[in-house]
Amino acid sequence: MRSKSSKALLISVLLHLGVGVLGLFYWFGTNPQRNTDSINALLIMEEKPKVRRVQRRKRVEMMRKRTRDTNQPRLKILTSNQPATTREVVSAAEPAPFQAFDNNDLSEPVGPTSTSVEFDNTPRVQRVIERPFKKRPKTQERPKSRLVKFIEAQEGPQRIVYCIDLSTSMQNLPPHKLKRIIDLMRDSLTFLEAHDSFNIVAFSTELIVYQEGFVPVTEETVATSSNYLANIQSQIHTKGTDHDMLTALTETAKTTPTLVVLFSDGIPTTIAGTDLNLVGEHATGNGRIFAMGTGMSPNFPGAVMLRQLATVSEGDLWLVDRIRR
Repeated sequence: MRSKSSKALLISVLLHLGVGVLGLFYWFGTNPQRNTDSINALLIMEEKPKVRRVQRRKRVEMMRKRTRDTNQPRLKILTSNQPATTREVVSAAEPAPFQAFDNNDLSEPVGPTSTSVEFDNTPRVQRVIERPFKKRPKTQERPKSRLVKFIEAQEGPQRIVYCIDLSTSMQNLPPHKLKRIIDLMRDSLTFLEAHDSFNIVAFSTELIVYQEGFVPVTEETVATSSNYLANIQSQIHTKGTDHDMLTALTETAKTTPTLVVLFSDGIPTTIAGTDLNLVGEHATGNGRIFAMGTGMSPNFPGAVMLRQLATVSEGDLWLVDRIRR
C-alpha cells in the first residue's frame, strides 16, 4: 500500500511540475505580444530658426558742394613767347597779367563760355508728327457669278446681247427657275464697264428687241434695263409659230456682237437642229456664246445642242442648277 501511494504522489508531483513548466513557457511566449501595441517615443520640440532682421541702409546723403576756403596765395600762370632752350625749358621774360576768379566754387567747369551763332536765310525745319499707320479694313467684295467672271475675262470693250427663250417649250419651266436666270442677267449688268454696251432680245412667237442699237452702260440705262428684264414675261405671245434659238441667233448675228448670253432649253423646232454641224454654223457672227440652261442634265439633247454652240464659238455652257457653279 505504501508503494502504491508513493508512486501516485511521485506521478502527481511530476504532472504538476510539467504543467508548471509548460505554463511558464506559455507565459513568456505570450507576454511580449501584449506590449506590441505600445510604442516608446521621445517627443522633441523643434526650435524655430532665428531670423536676423536686416535694416535697410539709409539713403546716402547728397554731398555738399565743397568750396575752396584757404588762406594760401593764389597761383599765377606764366606764359612766354621765348623759344625753347637746349634743355627744353621755356623761360618767361615777363609774367602775364593774372585775373582772380570771381567764383570760389571749384565744382563749376573752367573754360570758354558757350556762344550762340545765328544764321540768316536758313530754311526752317517744320516739325513732322508721325502718326501710326492704320490699316483700313478691306471692303467685302460682291460675289461674282460664273457669267460675270466670263464677261470680265474678255479683253476690250464688249457688245453683249442677252438672248432669252420664251417659247412654248419654256412655259412649263417653274417660275422660280426663270427668275433665277433673269436675276443672274440683271446682276451681270451692274458689273459692266463704261466702255461696254448691251441689248436684250426675247423670242417666242416673234422676235422682240429691246432697243434698235446697243445701249451704252450708265447707271440710268442699267437700272431701266434691269426693270425691263424683271418684267420680261410680259413679252410672251402665245398665238403664232414659235421662233427657236437658231433663228434668234441668225438675227443677232446681224448686229455683230462680241458676246451672246443665250438662255434656252436648247430644243430647236427646225430640221437643221437635228445635225450638230448645222447647229454650230449658227454660232458664226455672234462672237462667243455663253449658253445657260436649267432643269436639264448634261446629256439632255437640249444641253448637247447648247454645248455645241458654246464649243464652236469658244464660249461656255452653264447649267445653273448643277452642283458646279
